[in-house]
Amino acid sequence: MLQFYAEDDPSKRTFPSLHGFRTPSNMDEYLKLKAKQVEYIAKQESKWKGDTNLSSRMQHGLSKVRKLEDFAKDLRKKMLNLPPNADLQKELRKDLMELIMRDKPYPAKEHEFKDWPLTALKEEANRCERMKNDPQMRKTAPNRNKFKKSSADLALEYKRKRAELVAAKYGM
Repeated sequence: MLQFYAEDDPSKRTFPSLHGFRTPSNMDEYLKLKAKQVEYIAKQESKWKGDTNLSSRMQHGLSKVRKLEDFAKDLRKKMLNLPPNADLQKELRKDLMELIMRDKPYPAKEHEFKDWPLTALKEEANRCERMKNDPQMRKTAPNRNKFKKSSADLALEYKRKRAELVAAKYGM
């Protein structure tokens, strides 16, 4: 099941537990195929044994599928909480900046948003979209200094970097 999150190419995913079934394209399809597999296996194993045997096997197999579904939901939540990799963050930042620059109803330049975190950029992109769609909403610029680093913060960062460079150069 981790293959849905770890492997981007669907042709490279393998599912040995679904032998004889087609390869699923997403997690929901995988769980549906597992339920069909349980039904097929229960019918094959309970031939000539009666309906009670069939229903008990179906119930047992579907409880396993339900556990898989719960595990998949937990896994999906965990995967959403993981921080994205640096390349993905840069690409997302670039896309959000393009969206803001395209939809903004106020004068702004890209360098004014360079210190903003991704969450703030997402909120600003959503706000620009709302201002574009709602004619009654006031077209105001955001507080651009909200995420700007103060000179004291910049001085501390400079001192820290300089100390790191000195320590790296002289082995302190």
